[in-house]
Amino acid sequence: MALTQLHSTAPEDQIRAQVTASLAQRGATVESDGPGSLVMNIGSVGMAYLAGGLRNRMKMPMRISLALTAGPGGSAVSIEIKSRGSGGGLASGGLLGASKQKKAEAEWLQVVTDAVPGNVVIVPVDTAPPPPGMPPPPPPPPPG
Repeated sequence: MALTQLHSTAPEDQIRAQVTASLAQRGATVESDGPGSLVMNIGSVGMAYLAGGLRNRMKMPMRISLALTAGPGGSAVSIEIKSRGSGGGLASGGLLGASKQKKAEAEWLQVVTDAVPGNVVIVPVDTAPPPPGMPPPPPPPPPG
């Protein structure tokens, strides 16, 4: 799974529309699209098993989820990219498939980040609040 959080000066609905248009050109389909949330799928699970580890990593099955919160001066965006239906690539290509899956998640994260309109500032995940519905990370261990 790949995760990033960012802030854009663009309104939330414009971000959803731009990301949808950009990913649709690459073959993604919309699973759900509504205020505050966008979920898209890319790649075929069946083809992942058929081609296995030899498959182009950008065609590996992925679920792309955006959680958006409108606020003053723009929108906060949380982007999560994770494998879909292939056991993290391991089931559809062994260790080679798992390696390709991780690389594909990172590449798709960059594609989605590039598609977000407006002036974008990436927020380090370790300092950002957790995405909606996720518990906060545990506190760091005490020194010493």
